Amino acid sequence: MDYSVEEIQPNVWCVRVGTVMRLIRFRSDSMTFAPWDVTSAEGQVLWSAASLASAFRWIQARTGYPVEALFAQALLERSGAAQSAPAVGDASNAPADPRQAVGDDLLS
Repeated sequence: MDYSVEEIQPNVWCVRVGTVMRLIRFRSDSMTFAPWDVTSAEGQVLWSAASLASAFRWIQARTGYPVEALFAQALLERSGAAQSAPAVGDASNAPADPRQAVGDDLLS
């Protein structure tokens, strides 16, 4: 079955699973605790969620396909494209991060 997840605009995601297409959109001007809307392709609101992840879980529950994994794949593809872009500066001149995660000294 065909499936895909892509960010088509900032804070607007298109999820396609087979013949089902759902849009997930963030409402920034809303006064609600559930600012993410899952809508049909026609714009009918099907579900409102508190987070983008919960919106993807709702789609997964209804389609049976792991859209969270697809979402992660889409983000990795986007970050891979960003990493392949030429760097602005040389990272070897950047200062080392002096912070250390708690417990790191226990591992050495």
